[in-house]
Amino acid sequence: PGELGREHALLSFPLPHHLVTASYQRPDSRLTMVAPRHDTGFVVPERLLRTVNDIPKFLASRACKSLVEFIQALNTASRGAKLSDDCTVSPLVQRLLDTLNTMEGWCEEYPPSQQQMRYGNVAFREWHSRLMSSAAGLVRMVLPEEYEAAVFELAPYLCESFGNATRIDYGTGHENTFVAFLVCLSELGLVTKDDHKALALRVFAKYVSLTRTIQMRYRLEPAGSQGVWGLDDYCFLPFYWGASQLLHHDTIKPSSIHVNQVLQTFGEEYMYLSSVQFVKQVKKGNLGETSPMLNDISAVLSWEKINSGLLKMYKVECLGKFPVMQHFLFGSILTLEGSGGDSLHHNN
Repeated sequence: PGELGREHALLSFPLPHHLVTASYQRPDSRLTMVAPRHDTGFVVPERLLRTVNDIPKFLASRACKSLVEFIQALNTASRGAKLSDDCTVSPLVQRLLDTLNTMEGWCEEYPPSQQQMRYGNVAFREWHSRLMSSAAGLVRMVLPEEYEAAVFELAPYLCESFGNATRIDYGTGHENTFVAFLVCLSELGLVTKDDHKALALRVFAKYVSLTRTIQMRYRLEPAGSQGVWGLDDYCFLPFYWGASQLLHHDTIKPSSIHVNQVLQTFGEEYMYLSSVQFVKQVKKGNLGETSPMLNDISAVLSWEKINSGLLKMYKVECLGKFPVMQHFLFGSILTLEGSGGDSLHHNN
């Protein structure tokens, strides 16, 4: 849309000639990419969950297993930790942070358009077009040189992590895709257990900050929101990992989310509290009316129960729902294969 023809934005992958054999047209979009030879081991990921009947296959897949294990590992790494706590930041993790900072800088280059519509500012399409055209280069800068061929497979995950330019919306499906991007790095051995704390407290925290900036600046619609009956309109994992941060805290209890002074004092240190702050910022009114689920959770006596309960909820509401998972991407790293070898991915 728009005078620049942004729907036809080209993702260019100027890899060595021996890696390139043909142009690839993703079946679900007009985004043209150049596909690598299959002997490189990497493929351009695609959407394979066509109907709600495919969800059980996903839940039994290697991709789902990898996602759940990864978010549990980062949950463990976040336990009792503040966002400002010292943690090891490897060169690759620093490059991830630099990438997110670069993307944040684009927001200043694309100011919101003057329009009558309250939600869905069309300037987001310009920001997103910049992401589409820059993703390959950004991923290439993150990866070690010997993993250059993986740009084909990883760049689409980054593109799908920050909302949809056509609908001008953002939701937990996009959040899942960013985590999938990190899981791909983990599966390739580029990030390890030693990086988990930094991935949660630095990289993911920065990602959440950036997505909130985008949501507010361009008035993104919630994608697949359940309204007052959902945990949050836009995200989930800041609550799960944020509850882990608060395990065994001496003074901050689940009911403390109703004390504004607690939110203001500790919101910059704990993702759960900053998420509640953001909910109160975008939804005016009593928390019991605007977010009854968050309100009900605050009555639970311990962060341990909240943390374990949120994991169960994540599996059901984020991984087990077709409207959330229908746009998830599968490639050679995250596959739809299960333990029985059944796969819907024709390349595997």
